[in-house]
Amino acid sequence: MKPTRLNRILALLFLTLFSATLVYLTIVIIRIPSIGAVLEQRSSTEYVVRSVEPASQAKVLGVEIGDRIIEINGKPAWQFDNVKKYNSLEYAENVLLEHKNHTTSLITFSKSWSGMHTTSELMLQLYIPGISLVIFCAFSSFLYLKRKNDKAAILLILFFISIGLCYYSSAASHRSDPVGLSIIYVVMPFIPILFMMFMNQYLHRFDVQFISKKRLNLLIAAISVVSVFSLLYFWTNVFTSEAMVYIKMAYSGVVFIGNAVCVVSLIEKFMKHRHTKLHSLFTITLISHLVAFMPFTTMNLLPMILDQKQLLPAAFTALFLFVLPVVYFYLTTSNQLFDIDFILTRFKYYTLLSIVPAILVATVVSLVLIGNTERIWSEWLGSFGIVYLGMIAFLYMKEQIDQRFRPRLFKAMYSYQDSLDRFSRNVARVMKQSDLEDVLTQEIKAILPVNRISFLIVDQAEKAVYPMSDDFEETVTSEFLLGIVNTFKLGELIELPFGLGLIIGRQRSRYHILWIGLKTNHTRFNSDEVRWLKTMANYSSIVFENLYLIEGLIEDLESEVRKEHSTSPWVLRMLFWLSENERRKLAADLHDSALQDQLLWYRKLESIMMDQPIPEKLGQELNDIKEGLLDVIHQIRETCNELRPPLLKEMGVIEAVESIIEHTQMRVNFEVKFKYKPIKVTLSEEQITAIYRIVQELLRNADKHAEAKLIALELEVRQGLIYFRYKDDGIGMEVNQLVETFEHMGLSGIKERVASQEGDITFRSSRGEGLEVIILMPVHSAKGPSERGIPNDTYLVG
Repeated sequence: MKPTRLNRILALLFLTLFSATLVYLTIVIIRIPSIGAVLEQRSSTEYVVRSVEPASQAKVLGVEIGDRIIEINGKPAWQFDNVKKYNSLEYAENVLLEHKNHTTSLITFSKSWSGMHTTSELMLQLYIPGISLVIFCAFSSFLYLKRKNDKAAILLILFFISIGLCYYSSAASHRSDPVGLSIIYVVMPFIPILFMMFMNQYLHRFDVQFISKKRLNLLIAAISVVSVFSLLYFWTNVFTSEAMVYIKMAYSGVVFIGNAVCVVSLIEKFMKHRHTKLHSLFTITLISHLVAFMPFTTMNLLPMILDQKQLLPAAFTALFLFVLPVVYFYLTTSNQLFDIDFILTRFKYYTLLSIVPAILVATVVSLVLIGNTERIWSEWLGSFGIVYLGMIAFLYMKEQIDQRFRPRLFKAMYSYQDSLDRFSRNVARVMKQSDLEDVLTQEIKAILPVNRISFLIVDQAEKAVYPMSDDFEETVTSEFLLGIVNTFKLGELIELPFGLGLIIGRQRSRYHILWIGLKTNHTRFNSDEVRWLKTMANYSSIVFENLYLIEGLIEDLESEVRKEHSTSPWVLRMLFWLSENERRKLAADLHDSALQDQLLWYRKLESIMMDQPIPEKLGQELNDIKEGLLDVIHQIRETCNELRPPLLKEMGVIEAVESIIEHTQMRVNFEVKFKYKPIKVTLSEEQITAIYRIVQELLRNADKHAEAKLIALELEVRQGLIYFRYKDDGIGMEVNQLVETFEHMGLSGIKERVASQEGDITFRSSRGEGLEVIILMPVHSAKGPSERGIPNDTYLVG
């Protein structure tokens, strides 16, 4: 049988069994109302009421804690099956009991929903679990449609369905129904196992193991043993009633251990990966697991283990399980995670902010509204929890409301943000200090009604402030600034005797201060205005610092360029890079404009000569024009290729040199022999271009001056150095004369290119002996500066 067909059969069987179980559970919940009383065995034949659920049928009909059960359905209490097995009155039709005042009464229990059931009981036992199950099934169905071939998704579906089924069957188990009890005692312990299996499969894509197979198998074995004993107790009479105590303890233990292992594993993975890319993933899973299972564990499971009364109904604490489908469905289907660290930071802030008001409100509520002093502490804890969580939720909602509606309702408040946005756009176009001052002045005048905006320079070395006059305000401000100049910090806002000062820049011992005078409406600067000005000061100090650095860089460049024989390699490299960039742009312009125009006119002329009758003489002249256009097109293409050789980086240095030799030999009378060894390292485009230009200039120089018949070129890499040798058999010259004629022969450009690559060049020549050039350059395999303007050179091919 094919796997896909087998999977379909198994899926159909699962759906059938699942549907039948749901139908049965629904019938049990509807047709068998819960009584809500738990008994305690005092002797082999005596049972008393241990607990009665609030608003339950037993409570409404007058069953009280301590009442002694005499008969159930007309027979002694100890003969009733549910009393013997579960210490429960569920399924009883009537009960004869003796109250603590020694009076007896016969109580008959209702057998339909129309009787003794409150709205809250309906909500907790039927409506909420039913809606929860529908939601879990909806998540599972959607997940199956989207990721049915993903093993992690299938495990997550089983995880969701198990939670929903256990929640829905809790009401039936509460009635001591064997099917409901079987689901609770067998399926629920396996929920942590399914979660850990899902995490193992999900994290496999990140090469991370959530839990070892050995530990997982041990847990499965322990849970299986407890499940078998539970099923034997529920469906047979193999064990006595005392065994239920041990089964409950074992069940509670394996559920607690399973969840504890999950939490410990999550904490372990969180600590291990808190500085890796999986930090957010494990933070989200850890928090969601704690939020989902902590209420049930602390309010229901621990009291069950300690044989104490449960603090809250399980139907209520189970509502927190809704966190799981949302979070894990999101993890499985989403490609990006939300910023959990941002949310946690907000949570810490809001919890600290809410704790004192919550304590005060809970205290007032407990003192004013609760009259029973015996219950005041429990009621205070409940009130505090509700108020505390409500305040945290309110602060979260307020933040969201502020983000959505505050800019619309309080536009004046947000003009500062608009101003900062406008200032950042304008400051991007600032090229000098005066431009920055103009932008600052314009922006401050648009926002603040002030009587003065001045730019001052405080010279710490000379103890002077300028420009200043003899005006009283200026004199006082000058003395104040000199008194605190040692405490200045860039981007700082300082309060002056007559306004505010922004420290926007520093040049050596000089501070640049923006003096903002007092407001014309005679009010103080409010907190929003001060915050806005501080931000403006920070922006301005960054821009000013950059302008100062750029000015210094330009001065250094000018100084380097003015040097005659010792220009730095990085300056030469930058100049050649700019030159190549301009060559590329010019080649692109020629190719896209002049060349295309020439091709267009050539085709038009060719079309006219073919389609129109033309006299022979005129045809000869037009043919000459046609040939001339072809020559121009060819020259433009050659010029483009010389300005920027196409696909230079893609060809590599050997192919680039061979290409220029091939083009050169088509128009010269000498022979070029090229000897090379394969270069295994990948040279940068900048270095390939430098070698190409050097060869190009040497061959051009040989064509113009050398009168050579043979030129030999050698290229290889030796011990991390590029070795290049040029030798011709031309007329040669004296070395002294060679140095003097650099500018006329173009060899100075070669020397500068070699210097830009931090290499060495040697010239050897004498009369009648030709010219020899030897170049050694270090290999630069890293990428050089990216060339701007034209993304590639493929437009030049052809």
